[in-house]
This record gives sequence, structure tokens and C-alpha cells, in this order.
Amino acid sequence: MGKSTVEFDRWVSIRDNSWPYQVFRKHTQELNRMMWANEPATKLVYEQLKTNGAIWKDKASKHFDFPVQEGREVFDDLKDWSDSFNQFQNWTNLNGLMAITSNFETYLSSVLSLALESDPGLIYKSSKSVDGMALIKSGAHKFPFENEIIIAITKGDWNSRISALNKYFDYVPTSMSSNIGRLEKIRVLRNKVGHAFGRDIENSRINEVKETLPIEKLTTPNFIKIRKLIWQCVTELDRHLLDNHIGEFQIIKYFHSIEPQLKGTQDNKAMVFKKKIGAFGDLSGEKYCRGLIDYYYSL
Repeated sequence: MGKSTVEFDRWVSIRDNSWPYQVFRKHTQELNRMMWANEPATKLVYEQLKTNGAIWKDKASKHFDFPVQEGREVFDDLKDWSDSFNQFQNWTNLNGLMAITSNFETYLSSVLSLALESDPGLIYKSSKSVDGMALIKSGAHKFPFENEIIIAITKGDWNSRISALNKYFDYVPTSMSSNIGRLEKIRVLRNKVGHAFGRDIENSRINEVKETLPIEKLTTPNFIKIRKLIWQCVTELDRHLLDNHIGEFQIIKYFHSIEPQLKGTQDNKAMVFKKKIGAFGDLSGEKYCRGLIDYYYSL
């Protein structure tokens, strides 16, 4: 059935995913492109060194131009350069982990807030007992305990996060519940990158010594596994929240934001609204838009 014949149903989304999911996907794709752009370049550099007959004891400057040297060698030899380059690859993976986990937490905060805003009855174990849009229309933009709930699910260890998610939403994605240990290791490693330059946090804060600790290791294959797990968690959670608590809240809230600008009859508003959402790729038909507007004014 084409979108032009679909009717509006407040609790049944005609979209495949939430808007926070779409943002998460775009950011993930952007990171993927940057990370993978480096892979063939790395391979090419080492192949070229081999073609040129390079040996580990060569001066690195024999094969590379370094922007700032001041007449001194940046590296002891080519082996020293290669070791540093491999450290850089590891550091790139660690910062990729930092980026994707930050993106994950931003998504969680956004989509959970959206679900609570749409279906505030969740807080009182009474899902869909009231439409969050009705509260917004009446001027109730803040919802009790929302920040407390979001913090409980996005902060702390993963055992407590899973417990909070189950407590407030009566649901935990299988990809999360069956991978608590892995998610916790990812969280700990992410904190080491963010707070201790990729090193053990507690030992890094000991001030009696001057030695630096070794940086944690994250290989590209393991980074890919982490990225895949987070993607599975997001996809599974998003499907559940969209189907059970968000529905068409996102689009009706958008109509609410532009409603003061729309003039004329509800039929005319439906036509204008259809054009507006069509401008950013939404091809919902006039029948759907009219149903949405009728529902909005009935609240």
C-alpha cells in the first residue's frame, strides 16, 4: 500500500525508525567513512615501502617528508616510525570507540526522552493512558522524573542501566541483556580513553611516580565487533519504542511546532503540511495529513 492511501494512526508509525535513530545512523555512517578511508592508505604506504626496498634501519626521512624537523630526525629509524604509526592506528580505534559510544548515549537520551514525552503514562505503569501531545498542547512541557529516568539508563554500570530500562519500560533488548559483560567492558574502556588518555584511570591518578602507563589496545577487528553490537542494541530498542510508545508522535509534534504559521481551513493546512514534510523526504499523502490534523485538533 502506498503512502498516499495510508490513514493516520497515532500509535502506529508508518516510518521504519525514529528520528533519533536516523541521526544516530548518519553520525555512524560518517564515522565509518572516516575510519575506512584510512585503511587503504595504510596498506598502500607499506606496499610502497616494500617496493622501494626499505629496511627497518633506514632513516624514516629517507622515505617520508615531515613538515617540521628543524634539521633533526623525528624518528630513530623506519622501525621507530612504524611502531609510532601502529600506536596511532590504535589511538584512532580508541577515539573511534569514544565517538561511537558517545553517539550511542546521545541516541539513548534522545529516544528515551521522546518515548516518555509521547507516552508519559509509562512513568505510572499506565502506557498510552494519555497522549503526551495533549499535555504539550496544554503547556506541560516538562514531565515528572524524566531526567531522573534518563540518567538512570545512560549513566553508571550496565547492570544498573539494564535494571532501570526494565523498571521504566518493561523491556530490555536481547542484544543488551545477553551482552551486559561486553557492554560493561566497552564502558570501562571508553572511560579510560575519555579520562586517562587511554590508560587505567585509578593508576593514572597515583602522583608518587612519573612513569606513564601503557595505552589500552583496541584492534580494528575488535572495534568492528563493538560497532556491530551497539548498532544491534540501537536497532532493537528503536523498533520496540517506535511500535509501542512513540508511534506518530514525532510528526504530530512537528505539526504542533508550525501550526501557528498555517492559515485557512484544516483541508488547506493539510495541503501545506504535506508540502512541508515532503521537502525533507516524507511522502505521506494528503489523506494521512488530514487525519493527523483532525487528530491534533481533537486533543
